[in-house]
Amino acid sequence: MNFHYELKKILSARDSGSITKIEFEKRKKALFELKNNLSDEKKILLKRFNDGNFFKIEEVNIHFKAKNPRSKFATLISAADKLDLLKSKRLDNIDKNKPINSGLPDSYEEGKVISEFIEGGESRQAILNYFQRSESVINRIIKEKLDGQLEDNDPYIIAAKKILGHTDNS
Repeated sequence: MNFHYELKKILSARDSGSITKIEFEKRKKALFELKNNLSDEKKILLKRFNDGNFFKIEEVNIHFKAKNPRSKFATLISAADKLDLLKSKRLDNIDKNKPINSGLPDSYEEGKVISEFIEGGESRQAILNYFQRSESVINRIIKEKLDGQLEDNDPYIIAAKKILGHTDNS
């Protein structure tokens, strides 16, 4: 089951007026009840995530601005819709054994928190574990922060290069 895709379909149907708000709520409830069909192993992963110390953009700013303006997330207005979309994508990721935040829209807020982790001296593995993104996405976010914005001797640049393995101290 692709929870994220199914939720986007019913959100679009609601927004276009082809289903009522009551029908939308009924379908959404049925969709999220399907998560009970996850295997025991995946239910454990879901519980660990819900109880865990992982990056949750909604705890920083539920109304964050997605870097990609074409993201479905960028078109949503209500906090409830945004939370549902995040939840559905995370359920898909758990079901597919992907990092929890894989495929979620990039945000400036997440980049800022990654910067704080780097400045605090966190290791590459600690950053990957906390943000639950693929290594290539974390590297891209860090590189975006590095692109000509700071001096080479800035502590952030030195720490970020170390995380990326671009120094002899890595």
